[in-house]
Amino acid sequence: MNARGITEIVVLSAGLGAGLINAGAFTVLVMMALVTTMMTLPLLRLLGPSVREPSATAQLPTGDEYASGDARTRLP
Repeated sequence: MNARGITEIVVLSAGLGAGLINAGAFTVLVMMALVTTMMTLPLLRLLGPSVREPSATAQLPTGDEYASGDARTRLP
């Protein structure tokens, strides 16, 4: 679970304990937090560029360049 989902559940638990929300609202909001958290990675993989593609990482310095002190990004 990402930090957003955990934070939301902690805040919801505090709200339930303080009587700010009822059990029904707590249940719905926790389910929403879980569903949106579980949807995040598949949607990012579907919609975002893949870092596994060579074109996405071609401009990044390599480990050898870091070791030699020449870690400037290669620009076209």
